[in-house]
Amino acid sequence: MDGKISHIDGRHVVSFERHLKHPVEKVWRALTTPEQIAKWLTAQSEMDLNVDGQLAFRWENGDLVQGKFTKVDPPYELEYTWLEQTSGYSVVRWRLKDDGEGCLLYLTHTFFESAVVPDFLAGWHVHLEVLDVVLNDQFTVFPWERVKEWREKYASFMT
Repeated sequence: MDGKISHIDGRHVVSFERHLKHPVEKVWRALTTPEQIAKWLTAQSEMDLNVDGQLAFRWENGDLVQGKFTKVDPPYELEYTWLEQTSGYSVVRWRLKDDGEGCLLYLTHTFFESAVVPDFLAGWHVHLEVLDVVLNDQFTVFPWERVKEWREKYASFMT
């Protein structure tokens, strides 16, 4: 498992750390460009990439996440609120750090309301795998079956 769950001040915090063999600038573009986001996050995105700028992610199944940017420090840090019907209000934070010929990516997702944590652990796990595939220009189709596999693994790990 490489996704972690911690409890801080009564909140669930899902976190990941990944080493990517790509420069920070390339990873930043994948995190902030609608065409790239559509591939690795599988959502259509609209965003005003400025502090207090609005964002929206829309999935084909009708799910919608809305939020606003709370920190935009290209190409190293990005933070935004995440509001959706199923998990309520939360905050997603991306940090990138130069590391040799690549970069370290840190992702935290902090939940202020109840959330189905294994679902988010599994989802982010696979979305980050696909992000790496997209960065390598090898994307074909999103592996939804892997999300189910990881959900089961994370759920069993948490019980």
